[in-house]
Amino acid sequence: LLPLAERLAYDDSHREAEAATAIAAQLCAVLPASRLKRPLAWSAAVLRREAHLSTAVRKAFLATHLRLERASGTHRAGSLSVAKELHHLLGDNLKDEEPGERPEKLEMLEEGSANSVSATLLEAVEVELGELSQAYAHLSRVGEAARRPEADDKEAERAADALERALCDRYTQVVSVLRLLLKSQIEGSPAQGLLKLCTALFKQLDAVFKGVMAVDKGKKGASKRLEALLSHVCGETGVTLAMYGLLSFSTSSEDTAARVVREAKLVPALVFALEKFEATVVKLSKTSERDLLRFMKRTTARDFKIQAEEVANAIRRKEDKAEKEKEKEKGKGKKRKAAATPKGKGKKGKK
Repeated sequence: LLPLAERLAYDDSHREAEAATAIAAQLCAVLPASRLKRPLAWSAAVLRREAHLSTAVRKAFLATHLRLERASGTHRAGSLSVAKELHHLLGDNLKDEEPGERPEKLEMLEEGSANSVSATLLEAVEVELGELSQAYAHLSRVGEAARRPEADDKEAERAADALERALCDRYTQVVSVLRLLLKSQIEGSPAQGLLKLCTALFKQLDAVFKGVMAVDKGKKGASKRLEALLSHVCGETGVTLAMYGLLSFSTSSEDTAARVVREAKLVPALVFALEKFEATVVKLSKTSERDLLRFMKRTTARDFKIQAEEVANAIRRKEDKAEKEKEKEKGKGKKRKAAATPKGKGKKGKK
């Protein structure tokens, strides 16, 4: 079905190609991981081939590749490769530089549809965060079982350690993808979806670090893996500073009134989730007597507040301008109506 979908796409039968891809994706969802090697190799090869396809077909092929990669249980390098390529095509939102050589050579992605196609990657990240939330719930249950008096300490500890390692690896991958997209000139609904995913990420990380505090009242502290993850999220090259860059880009762009209004509604929730997560890390740092703040650049939350005020001011300016234009048009309408009314045909006076 997948080669058929490709041939249909090249023959400009785009709707049929989308349908074939959807059926193939459903079949792959019920196959064991060991049977997905060939479909995954096919989808990876398609991404590297240049073709004149509709945006819908590009998104369908990309979604299939990311779904196959997730279902096959392999290292999720595909999403990071796509994020690198999209960042290159969209451009950096803080640097004005000439685009160099394409980093991943995913020729199926093109500049004209990069912003739209980024929504497909965001959908895959959303699914990954959902799975990570379930994985953390399982890790919590394993940890509770390990702390019971009758439990085999070594066996339970090994299981918990393996789960934590996998969890941190997957969170690091998600953080890397989000950071690249946050640094890109992404606009419209994908930008709003990106901010929502960041809010969800901070909520999940807050739960993870609170879980560490629940063990021995937090005296043991975070593991080296969690410290490394914290650095990826809140460090000098982390997600938090990249979010500030995206908000700066959003407010500096022209003709973005509707987008600014929508994003302004997301900013307070994002700031709250970030500050709550940072407060949890600070509390854990105090109880464990391990300096976790060295992994964080904590001026970010304050910068977000400043940026939120700038967004609010931008909205007020645009609303004032719209109100003035409305009043101006209303005044012109009255003048036109008065000019169109013949003399002596106005309101009747009192008899």
